[in-house]
Amino acid sequence: MQHDETLLNENLIYSSSKMFERRRRIMEETRLLVAEQGHDGFNIRELCKRANVAPQTVYKAFESKERLVAISIRQHFHSYTLNQVFTNDPATLPGVIEHLMLSDESMRSVSQYSNAIVSIYFSQTADRDLRDAASYNVMSTIKPWVAALRQAGSLRRGVTAEAFADAIAHLLFGVSLEWCLGNISDEDFLFKKLEVLLVYAAGATRGGAQKDITRYLSDLFGPRTLIMEIQKSLSTKGRAPKKRKS
Repeated sequence: MQHDETLLNENLIYSSSKMFERRRRIMEETRLLVAEQGHDGFNIRELCKRANVAPQTVYKAFESKERLVAISIRQHFHSYTLNQVFTNDPATLPGVIEHLMLSDESMRSVSQYSNAIVSIYFSQTADRDLRDAASYNVMSTIKPWVAALRQAGSLRRGVTAEAFADAIAHLLFGVSLEWCLGNISDEDFLFKKLEVLLVYAAGATRGGAQKDITRYLSDLFGPRTLIMEIQKSLSTKGRAPKKRKS
């Protein structure tokens, strides 16, 4: 899946503080409406009423409802990532697990919005850009690790990096859907995601990488010592927000 970063960046550049504030309101209200009504129930007229802007302002800036929702989702995930301090290299398995731990906490804190994102991912009516936006955070988490596995020659023959990432993303969203439906408890949510990640990765890799993945899988089904070490490192760091560059 390809994510058009220029699509996000060009809509975060503002010529005046007034324009910045107007677009901030639009993006914030878009996220709230998506959480409340989902993509299918999202209404530009209602958005304009809440954000106190004219419809032509929205269409001039974002062109369409789908593009607006996609950009708002990407910005939400992008801002979330910028405000986290990660203790492990994102191109390693511990780094992926750490990202999933923080994502799990975030998803549970905004369950309505998470439900809407999962619905968009599995939607048969949402366009490709919108579905890609829904998977933006998951793919951003997986891709550095997958790229490192490919570079090290750790993927099994016939398994491409893109197929690997797409399969894991689909499995993670499948678990998220079951959580949204109430079939997986909050307490088990993270561990179910780690289970599908590690089971698939163990079968799709070889060599030292596979041994490392299998070690984490055995730990997940056993004492969870390695898992708890990553969680402990997060608590120790306190997850202080990153300072943004001026």
